[in-house]
Amino acid sequence: MRRCKNLKCLLKHMMCPVIDTLQLIDKLKAWVLGLFMCKSVSYLQGVSVSASINTLVAISIDRFVAICYPLKCQMTTSLARKIIAVIWIFSLLITLPWALYFQLETVDSETYYCVERWPHEESEKAYFLGANLSLCYLLPLIIISICYVGIWIKVWKRSIPGETKGTNADSVMQRSKLKVVKMMVIVVVLFVVSWLPLYIIFTMVKLGITVEENSIKEKVLVVMVPIAQWLGASNSCINPVLYTFYNKKFRKGFMAIIRSRSCCGTLRYETTHKGTKSTVLRSTYKSRCETQTEYVNSSQV
Repeated sequence: MRRCKNLKCLLKHMMCPVIDTLQLIDKLKAWVLGLFMCKSVSYLQGVSVSASINTLVAISIDRFVAICYPLKCQMTTSLARKIIAVIWIFSLLITLPWALYFQLETVDSETYYCVERWPHEESEKAYFLGANLSLCYLLPLIIISICYVGIWIKVWKRSIPGETKGTNADSVMQRSKLKVVKMMVIVVVLFVVSWLPLYIIFTMVKLGITVEENSIKEKVLVVMVPIAQWLGASNSCINPVLYTFYNKKFRKGFMAIIRSRSCCGTLRYETTHKGTKSTVLRSTYKSRCETQTEYVNSSQV
């Protein structure tokens, strides 16, 4: 599943800069790429954003199950593929109206703009509130928050197996728990902050703000929309940096991937056990029991 997630993230971040550049050209100049590209660019952008957000939701649920219920649900390759397929099918379907209602608007005989034109204003608002705002921002935010709060509660209540009781051990345990809590809070806050500007702009435009041609509002939106889109897309690449900063085992795994000569083979990295350094071969699949124990242990730097 991790390989599929990495591939998905790679494709998304290869796609988003191109799409945002095209939309910036669309706002600053005339649209010169025809009707097909007008619909395709808008649709693919919506699909990639929805898939990105829902992948973050799937990751948070997977972590929650791995930490809180390690023996009840094992992640298999088959299940991972089904989850990824559901995410992409959902994203393809929920953004389908963008492919239908983005049209070329004629300014003069040689100038066109790619704009969103719905048959009814009420249906446009309903789609934005129900699909874009609720299913692609508010609901994912709620699910991610619930999952990470559940993880925080589980981690905070448990103790590290094999640790002896004492002032020093308690201090180490407390620092580890605080580091996990900080990471959970930052993940949620980054998600909110990354996508909030874009949804504020969309909400203002969809639900009442009037933008006159060549007005200050239009000029501000022309600049702010691509920036807000980039900020939202950047959330997917911020998380790995955050995990690497806070998680010692994630750093080891990251270095193992870099050193590995095979993209899908066994990862090799060194560990220290009882003062002896040894080379450990680790498959990409890890048991849920290990995951639950290591979630606290790995926070120690």
